[in-house]
Amino acid sequence: MNQSVAGGAGSSVHLDIEFGYVYGTCRQVMMPIEIGAVVYQPEDDTVRYTGEQFCYDIDVEIWKKVTDSCGKTVGVATTVANMGREEYGRPYDHSFRVADGEVTAARATARSAFADLRLFMESILSPGDIEKVVVFAADMEKRAFRTAGVTLDGCMLTDLQREIRRRFAMKQVLSLDRLSRLIDFSFDGATVTSTHFCYPVPDECHHLLAVHRGMGDAVRTFLLAREYQEWLPALEARVRTLVETCETEE
Repeated sequence: MNQSVAGGAGSSVHLDIEFGYVYGTCRQVMMPIEIGAVVYQPEDDTVRYTGEQFCYDIDVEIWKKVTDSCGKTVGVATTVANMGREEYGRPYDHSFRVADGEVTAARATARSAFADLRLFMESILSPGDIEKVVVFAADMEKRAFRTAGVTLDGCMLTDLQREIRRRFAMKQVLSLDRLSRLIDFSFDGATVTSTHFCYPVPDECHHLLAVHRGMGDAVRTFLLAREYQEWLPALEARVRTLVETCETEE
């Protein structure tokens, strides 16, 4: 899943990891199910898209945020998927429980998925040209890196959500959904665009760009980072207008 080759000093990777709780374990067992990454090379303004699904024959709960017209989270929709069998969108029963012995097996599967995550991150970082790892809301990624034994080898880890909150002295953080609307994020079937930036996407990545998928959120994080780095005053003005408008509507 590559578009151009990003290399050289100063590269950054913008990534998102999607997680699932193993169905029926009362949220005792969590595992990574997908990761998307956008590697950016500023010297020639090129990107490389890469990602992986961690496919195991195990049922996991998929939690997706439901947002309003402002991009504010108003609820959560839950379904069940089995990545190994390519089964998605099955109904979720909150009362379902697996047997005690199955919890042990689920933990073993989760360990394998975290090992896959470590190998993926090593493949991204091993060339030694990545200076910064950018995520949006870093708590889950930090936890996953610790569990998987991922070391960033001196790379700076940036939480873009908290950075925006700090820079604009906001009381609360904004979601990626709200900020994506604010930068006019869109995908027209060939390119991803924001207010001031546009990048081509290879055909093999198109089906991965849905909102709240690993690649889809990694791309949104990347374009938000570009707007934040290069068009900060314009972004701040739109952030403040959005917040004021939505607070008035509340």
